[in-house]
Amino acid sequence: MERQLERTKETEPLLTNYDAIVRWRIEKTKQRKQGKVLIKASEVPWEENRQSLGKFYTSIHNWNEVGAPGWIIIRSRITRNYRIGKHSHRGGGRLLYVLEGRGYTVNNGIRMDWDKGDLETLPVVVGENEHEHFADPSMPQGFFVLGYWPFMESVAYETRQIRESPDFKGTTDKDLFRPDDFVTDNAKLKGYDIEIKGKPKTLLDSLFVKRNQWRHRLLNTKWVIREAEQPVEVNRMGIYRWYIHPDFTDIAVRHILFWIQEIPPGSRSGKQKHQGNRVHFVIEGKGYSIVDGVKYDWGPEDMIILPINAGGCVVQHFNADPLKPAKLAVAEPNWYDIMGVDLAAGFEQLEDAPEYKEK
Repeated sequence: MERQLERTKETEPLLTNYDAIVRWRIEKTKQRKQGKVLIKASEVPWEENRQSLGKFYTSIHNWNEVGAPGWIIIRSRITRNYRIGKHSHRGGGRLLYVLEGRGYTVNNGIRMDWDKGDLETLPVVVGENEHEHFADPSMPQGFFVLGYWPFMESVAYETRQIRESPDFKGTTDKDLFRPDDFVTDNAKLKGYDIEIKGKPKTLLDSLFVKRNQWRHRLLNTKWVIREAEQPVEVNRMGIYRWYIHPDFTDIAVRHILFWIQEIPPGSRSGKQKHQGNRVHFVIEGKGYSIVDGVKYDWGPEDMIILPINAGGCVVQHFNADPLKPAKLAVAEPNWYDIMGVDLAAGFEQLEDAPEYKEK
């Protein structure tokens, strides 16, 4: 028996830290390949929580079930009392697309008005984004809310509840209000002013220049991006209305790209291969998407989440309604500025949308 145990020990491979990482990546790859691509609105329950009435399409509860984990995506609605709870994000970094209604948000004491089709941004700021949303009582109101956890985690994202939604009927959890430990002593430290005129003398000073430029940008750029002010373009993938693009310099958020895609009645988008990790929320219409050769039928408020694949994700969208257009809200992390547009899979156009005419 002892000799058998010795032989077993000799034949068992030694699990090194390197091997552990490789095995972990293999499991993650399997998870992504088996993950959900389509999340039906009918399968996502409404919950009345201390912040609002919401549907959680993706969050920590199902990241192991989707092909692109890390997204926090919520369909939120302001109901009977025309306001929701008040809370604070440390770090910020969320987007809120207005699906219906109009109203305003008070963020750090500043009022920001919004209307249907607008995109409200909560950028990463030093300190807190303390905010509350209010709706026009004459009409229904709802948001499509999204954040991407890898970015949020890198800025120590936290949430502090300040006031609960007037519609919330549950028990108050005092731990969620956290007035004492939310802001540390380090957060209160302020350095001396550094204003650099002309060319920086050191590379460190170059970072302070970039810091000052970003602070100026937050004070002087748009936090609410108006639908009416965003141009519509017909490109190789179809009809786009861009809200956040790497080339835009007059907006406060750059880490998530965002656009609205419209597919005319009976038409289709272009066909493209890219890294994946792109989410599509169906604002209106019905149709289907072909993702890596598999057909996924969708309707209003369904969500398509493209998996992160090593060899890339091939996708094309089709409008199945011969009379009405389909409209999708699309978002993806902006890795392009730091890792290139190809990423690891390649960014390739395989087929153009019928509406695109190259000049």
